[in-house]
Amino acid sequence: MHRENTFPSRDDVPDAVRRAYNRFVRPHLPEKIAVFNDVAVRRIPLLDLTDEFPEYEATLIDAVRSAVEHGDDVVVVGGGWGVSSVVAARRAGPDGDVTAFEPARHRYRYVRETAALNGVDDRVAVHHALVGPGVKVDGDGSGAARRPPSALPDCDVLVLDCEGAEADVLRNLDTEPRTVVVETHACFGTPEEATRDALDEQGYDVVERAVDEPERGIFVLTAE
Repeated sequence: MHRENTFPSRDDVPDAVRRAYNRFVRPHLPEKIAVFNDVAVRRIPLLDLTDEFPEYEATLIDAVRSAVEHGDDVVVVGGGWGVSSVVAARRAGPDGDVTAFEPARHRYRYVRETAALNGVDDRVAVHHALVGPGVKVDGDGSGAARRPPSALPDCDVLVLDCEGAEADVLRNLDTEPRTVVVETHACFGTPEEATRDALDEQGYDVVERAVDEPERGIFVLTAE
């Protein structure tokens, strides 16, 4: 999981200066382009010292890289900063496409910008929409359309990073993707067992389990 390294961050900088920067200066700075797990994202305030995050969402992104094949159609529920959508688009290539759903207004804009920054916006369609019950929306979700899981488009790979809504989404699918990559969120009321039960009900077998933040009940399951 990504942790931002804010400026000032060196040991020789007094804590009071660091706190003042983070509270009063950093929120008002323009953002520069940083690299999140090989994906360019305009996400980091201008004066932050660190602008490379090779391990950003590494567990989920590794699973997406393994699951998506050339020519695949991919659906991403929970667009985040757009990194998983860009990775999926790169793996699918020009013959595939990605459809992403993100309910938080600022993140929806980021997903679109990230796709454009990385030259894949021609095959990444981004929708300002909430899929499922919206257990936790990270930001302002006003204006987001409501999309029932049963209305998700057909796809080869489904990626779920929807902050506790994953079991509900799985149980109400009408589409049958070849592979499902899902991040579990016990911390938001949906433990891994509930997600596994939902996958089993839909006829999927978990073929890979990767540990992300076990203390919060966050694991990444790949099911076929």
